[in-house]
Amino acid sequence: MNLVDAIAEKLTANPAGREMRSPRIAGLPVPRPPERVQRSSSRYAFTTIDDRGRLGDRSLIRLLNWRPGTSLKPTVLDGQVIVLSRSAGTAMVTKLGHVRIPAAIRHLCQLRAGDGLLLATSAAHDLLIVCTTSVLDQALVAHARGEAS
Repeated sequence: MNLVDAIAEKLTANPAGREMRSPRIAGLPVPRPPERVQRSSSRYAFTTIDDRGRLGDRSLIRLLNWRPGTSLKPTVLDGQVIVLSRSAGTAMVTKLGHVRIPAAIRHLCQLRAGDGLLLATSAAHDLLIVCTTSVLDQALVAHARGEAS
């Protein structure tokens, strides 16, 4: 099941046996004061991968200050998440500043040219996390169902 299916299911669910309706609003809406929300130190980007394994978005690479030629060590978690860290490894930052995922890892994670990927990093860690859309779907579906903590 994907996020769209989960949201559609939630919208059509009718546990009370009543017809679902939009709430009625009487009078002018009164703004609520904003709640104090802790700001995340994580940074995200959504990108695609090309036929050579290069990630299209370079904004997080620049944020991490990973220069062309930087060697990166990839670690694959559950065949769905690739974690890249700055150390001797099989991945690298290209001359134009793109991260290139090695073919063996692309095959293991079943990545094809044009696939969408969620990239994440944090100022506290020298890591780039690459999530497939399958992982993103699973997380969003769990959240939509109220399963996320």
